[in-house]
Amino acid sequence: MILKFLNEVLDGVSKPGRYVGGECNSVVKDVDNVRTRVCLLFPDTYEIGMSNFGLKVLYWVLNGIEGVWAERAYLPWIDMIKIMKKKKIPLFTLESKTLLKHMDIVGISMQYEMSYTNVLHTLNLSDIPLLAEHRSEDDPIVIAGGPCTSNPEVMAPVFDAMVIGDGEEAVVEIVNVLSAMRGRPRWERVETLSSIEGVYVPLLYGGARKRPYPLFSWVPKRVKRRIVKDLNQSAFPVKDVVPHIDVIHNRGIIEVMRGCSRGCRFCQAGMIYRPVRERYARTVVSIAKELLDTTGYEEIALLSLSTADHSNLAELLASMASIAREKSISLSIPSTRLDSFNDLMRNIASGTRKTGLTFAPEAATQRLRNVINKNITQEDLFRTLQDARKFGWERVKLYFMIGLPTETDRDISEISKVLREVKKMGFRKISVSVSPFIPKPHTPFQFAEQMDVEYIQHVETVLRPARSFASVKIHNPEMSVVEGVLSRGDRKLFKGVLSAFENGCIFDNWEGVFIPEKWWEAFERSNVSIQEYLRARKFEESLPWDHIDVGVTKEFLVLEYKKAIAGLTTPDCRRLCSACGVCTNDISNVVEKR
Repeated sequence: MILKFLNEVLDGVSKPGRYVGGECNSVVKDVDNVRTRVCLLFPDTYEIGMSNFGLKVLYWVLNGIEGVWAERAYLPWIDMIKIMKKKKIPLFTLESKTLLKHMDIVGISMQYEMSYTNVLHTLNLSDIPLLAEHRSEDDPIVIAGGPCTSNPEVMAPVFDAMVIGDGEEAVVEIVNVLSAMRGRPRWERVETLSSIEGVYVPLLYGGARKRPYPLFSWVPKRVKRRIVKDLNQSAFPVKDVVPHIDVIHNRGIIEVMRGCSRGCRFCQAGMIYRPVRERYARTVVSIAKELLDTTGYEEIALLSLSTADHSNLAELLASMASIAREKSISLSIPSTRLDSFNDLMRNIASGTRKTGLTFAPEAATQRLRNVINKNITQEDLFRTLQDARKFGWERVKLYFMIGLPTETDRDISEISKVLREVKKMGFRKISVSVSPFIPKPHTPFQFAEQMDVEYIQHVETVLRPARSFASVKIHNPEMSVVEGVLSRGDRKLFKGVLSAFENGCIFDNWEGVFIPEKWWEAFERSNVSIQEYLRARKFEESLPWDHIDVGVTKEFLVLEYKKAIAGLTTPDCRRLCSACGVCTNDISNVVEKR
């Protein structure tokens, strides 16, 4: 049925390669030898989902289990959705063209809040009931993962279970439990998942606004984040699926370390992925060689929150640069820290193709950088960029934030002055991305107020001179407001998301598709007060995500917020423990000893 449908419609849709499957290294198994079928679903287009590293890992791990077959699905683009609905074709997997509603498990990656309506569209297109409580014995178990589960409450009514934290070990246990309980009542299977560390089952908790509470005495009051203790013992997808079409990041990705010890106070990833766990340089090099052999990629990206902080960076870069020269490939280090870019970069500056460099000073004044705990100086910024230019880089991208706590017009206007100095260095292209600050759960700034659209429009006026020195893009302020509401939302807010879905909101992270008026209408119909979700929070206030234990304590976050307002900084915790609460007897930073 599906193949016939594809033959009929592919000529009439954009990027038909999104829907055909059969890519190099995609996994096809004999269904007669499979006991558990899983669909890994990314609620955005193929070219975005194929670039997601987390799904690559889970695909590799699950397909490495005998009797388990993990397949993939993505949200079709709008033209294909219309055709599928008209012809009554439900969403299907790429590998076997099986309908998602016939899978045992559907795992959905929630990477960003603006994909929440997309999640509902994928389930609706799959003929799977949107709400967990409405699903029958024949429906798949629907499980969420990804960073958005650190505040699971907004989308809690949708999911049977949600994985908090690292997923590669948890999914193995989930599959084993559900395989062993095949034929048991749905409620019993779902309840049993709550016994797995890192798995949250929303139906076992009550509380629409405040901190959710367990409905039964045997249910844990707080759900602990799942943490992979050592990446060197963790599986890695060395046979990556090679896409048919250009995707966002069409390159090999190697996660060189997970977690960050810097402690930027706005950064959710830096808090919820603690502690630091490094892959040894020799392991990274071995992975790179195998990945290049199995994929033919022409670029390798060394992925982490702060790759240049790797404790054996010199050996790592020297070895990777040697591979890059030998294979004539590019080597990419995303989001390089300014204070870590130094003479070690000589190892990749000679004989390799250079992609652009990306740095994130975030703020243009030292005062505001102290507030956010971005421990770099203006001298670090200018010296680093001068070195980069000297080593031959011609393109640079800088990230700044606006609307940060204690920000003044002077902090904003200094961005233009910084860019004027950077332009003098002779870069061929300077790109600047300016993003409104959005308070995120489990960060010191979770208590802060988020600025509204009017404030961001004022900032745009102050920043006008910056456009004389660089290509400046300011993130959509209305989109930032919606994201901010969803980020710190509670279970009651789901009505607003459902209303937005019913109002036609889809691909809300896409400029040109996002329609803010539809969200305002949805919020109004659902009695959602935008200002209630943008407001500052009191330290003693119960928060909708307080039942999620990511390791970092609320007491630490309060202390860090107070230090921010006082302009005090906290050092890198690899040098001096900041007592955040993550490290225990069996969990701590894992760094390579030389």
